[in-house]
Amino acid sequence: MKHHARSVRPSRGAGLLASLLVLACGAAAAPDPAPHRFQEAATKARLAAAAGRVETEKTAGQDFYDVLHYDLDLTLNPAARILTGQVATTARVVGSPLSSLDLDLKSTMAVTAATAAGVATTWSRSGDVLSVDLGRVHVPGETVTVSVSYQGNPAGSYFGWSSAGGQTMIWTLSEPYGSRHWWPCKDLNTDKADSVDVRVTVPDGLIVASNGLLASETDNGATRTFQWRTRYPIVPYLVSLAIHPYTRFSHWYTPLAGGDPMEVQYFVYPSHYEAVQANYAKTVPMITAFAQAFGEYPFVQEKYGHAEFTWGGGMEHQTITSLGGYSEDLISHELAHQWWGDMITCADFHHIWLNEGFATWCEAYWKERTAGVATYRAYMAAAAYLGPGTVYVEDTSDFWAIFDGNLSYNKGSWVVHMLRGVLGDEDFFAGLAAYREQYAYGSVTTEQFRDVMEQVSGRDLDSFFQQWVYGEYYPFYLYDWETTTHADGLVLNLAVTQTQAGAGPFAMPLPVRVTTAAGVVDTVVWNDAVAQSYRIAVPGAVTGVTLDPDGWILCEKAAVPLMGTAAPEIPPAAAPRLTCAPNPFNPETEAVVATAAAGRVDLAVHDAAGRLIEVLCAADLPAGEHRFRWRGRDDAGRAVASGTYFLRLRTPSGAVLRPVALVR
Repeated sequence: MKHHARSVRPSRGAGLLASLLVLACGAAAAPDPAPHRFQEAATKARLAAAAGRVETEKTAGQDFYDVLHYDLDLTLNPAARILTGQVATTARVVGSPLSSLDLDLKSTMAVTAATAAGVATTWSRSGDVLSVDLGRVHVPGETVTVSVSYQGNPAGSYFGWSSAGGQTMIWTLSEPYGSRHWWPCKDLNTDKADSVDVRVTVPDGLIVASNGLLASETDNGATRTFQWRTRYPIVPYLVSLAIHPYTRFSHWYTPLAGGDPMEVQYFVYPSHYEAVQANYAKTVPMITAFAQAFGEYPFVQEKYGHAEFTWGGGMEHQTITSLGGYSEDLISHELAHQWWGDMITCADFHHIWLNEGFATWCEAYWKERTAGVATYRAYMAAAAYLGPGTVYVEDTSDFWAIFDGNLSYNKGSWVVHMLRGVLGDEDFFAGLAAYREQYAYGSVTTEQFRDVMEQVSGRDLDSFFQQWVYGEYYPFYLYDWETTTHADGLVLNLAVTQTQAGAGPFAMPLPVRVTTAAGVVDTVVWNDAVAQSYRIAVPGAVTGVTLDPDGWILCEKAAVPLMGTAAPEIPPAAAPRLTCAPNPFNPETEAVVATAAAGRVDLAVHDAAGRLIEVLCAADLPAGEHRFRWRGRDDAGRAVASGTYFLRLRTPSGAVLRPVALVR
């Protein structure tokens, strides 16, 4: 098994480089064409952050069962803001005998009864974990069914009693850890239920949109019950409710292999019916385009659809996206998630780029399919992010890090784009097909995706993923060229220097376009050193040389005099400095931060496992020296154990990681 290593890379310098004619490879001065991504990212992060920090580790007992089916029976009273529910969980015992079943349920929801195999049983609670007694020990291979009756007001970040147009609007948005706020479940991405039934009773006049197919709609007089049913595997955070007196209409998608068409259902605010028509009409062509590229729509036996809700951006609930707008880019982004995020889901939110980076790239790919490759390149150029931070989310209790529009979305999309450039379309799309075949309806890590792409392409992609997913920043290329005459003809001598301050060289195939009097020569050189030279045969006098002309690499570049002279001295970045003394320490150590420019300073303490211990600074500070004390305590004021801890400093001009040893 390959292992990853996290690196901290300070930013490049200013000075001389700032005065050069800098061309961003794939970057452009154009505005972001898709502000919905930042709306979506901010919405998800804001909602999750408002819920407070959540410890997401599974219990020991959750390792020993596999969920087969959830049955949700919910009654919603919007006037009283009370949810009354009964949820049955059917699971298979695996690995070790079980005498109780651990479920995640927010402690604010009151449990009123529980059964195991239909017999009343007892339960206990510890924080947000509900343990239901199974009545006896169940051995691996046995199936158990536990039913929990509960009630309460789940209002907050993941469940809303809202209004739209003066009428009731009830919504859920459970990503990343919110399902437990409104229904008991095993709230982990790595255990998808094979199927789910959702029955919801609401006041008459309201319409419930949820996952899968509508099995029944029953008029009870003063209330109405909707039963939705999905028979595809689904992760808890993708189970959804969107409830409003919607206007409903449909389009139809014909599967690639023919056969019965699939209904594409829309649940829209009555006042938006006319406004959504033009872009909603693009949904079926989008499904067709993505199916042709990635394989058939993953839930073709059920449906796809949109349900409007009150938040900006969207949420890719399986088979029924919640939309807070109706732009073309938003629709393509959320639809793409049905393949990348819903059918194949990140195993945990360290790897959220496998969801959001792919969906963002698919926005550009849809542009390519409809407007051509130049539009695709321009779209990707506008999504280029050249700042600090890793695509891999190091702290999954930091919701703003999970849903970072620059990293999880934009730079994540560039990882996909660059991988396409490295592999070429044939291997890239073949790799996606193999990725789907191996992991469809499952959960994955970056390494599992990498390994599939390696197997299909026959290439070692370890350094690619190390530098672009686990590393920071990007290469900065300086280059120069001259021609010489040899017995075999003209030769272009090309010199390339990587100048990014504080970072080792990036290893990438580097496209080169040589314009000559006899035509254009396109070639690719392998670049993996600080300074390298290349000899390229050319058919005529050279009039120009361009690195990465089609924007396949997230980089910056500049043509400067290098040939026959010493390489220009590139001043290092005005990187921040971080010192800690005493070290080792007891009871406290002083961290001294020195910055050359005013700006944002984030200084935090992490333990050896990467968990956040305490935030020492998160503020805009003037340039200069700043002092902070860490007293060996966590953010709740509790003393932490002896051991090695890491102070992590982030500023716009770079990042530093410094170990400190606490000895009690």
